[in-house]
Amino acid sequence: MSLLELKQIRKSYRRGGLFGMRERFEVLKDVDLSLEPGCCLGLLGRSGSGKSTLGRIALGLERPDSGEVLFNGRPVKSLPEQDYREYRKNIQVVFQNSFGSVNPRWTAGRIIAEPIRNFEQLSPTSMREKVVHLLERVGLRPEAADKLPHQFSGGELQRVCIARAISLSPSLIVLDEAVSSLDMLIQAKVMELLTDLQRETGTAYLFISHDIRVLLRMADRLVVLDEGRIVGQMDRMDETGSITHPAFTNLLEAILPPLPAMLA
Repeated sequence: MSLLELKQIRKSYRRGGLFGMRERFEVLKDVDLSLEPGCCLGLLGRSGSGKSTLGRIALGLERPDSGEVLFNGRPVKSLPEQDYREYRKNIQVVFQNSFGSVNPRWTAGRIIAEPIRNFEQLSPTSMREKVVHLLERVGLRPEAADKLPHQFSGGELQRVCIARAISLSPSLIVLDEAVSSLDMLIQAKVMELLTDLQRETGTAYLFISHDIRVLLRMADRLVVLDEGRIVGQMDRMDETGSITHPAFTNLLEAILPPLPAMLA
């Protein structure tokens, strides 16, 4: 049984000025998507393809105009309150903008502890121990718990956001361009961290990105979204030539070739 299943998802928004008719712009068009437990599904697409909207629908942050979201085979929209709360616990997110996704006045310890407080009752001592353990799991020292967001580098703060995301041992983490704002060296370190965490915990990832290099490295299965439709799919063991849609080939051709030996 799929962990997450999106069936015939359609989503549109109204656009236009204050005066005159506001037309509807269709962002997602009959999208079908499934994710198995413990897998990393890469969702690849250019800016404006609808991939982040699909991620927000998977998270329950937006409702589709039509279609159905199922989690562990059950329709999310009809879950009883307690079961919906469990669904929200089991699906977490790491956004691209780490500084924009945290409260700048909170310490890292408080940022990580926030979701834990929503679902667990721990003593201050136990909470501190859990926060320190989570910081260490993402490669940060215990004293980082007392630092404010502006005292971290971008890569360090993204590690804090990852620690927050894994704090409830979720079944699924949505990674929405989670490494796109980092330089290539820090990207590699964060991807290595995510791979190690997945190996340890069995958490599934929905990894959303416009960067094909990241997804070819991370994803067990790759899905290409273009103009609101899925236009190709590929398993990790497939040859990249199995997807021939221009949206995929253009992104593939955008990868810079390696430097000549004399310049490397």
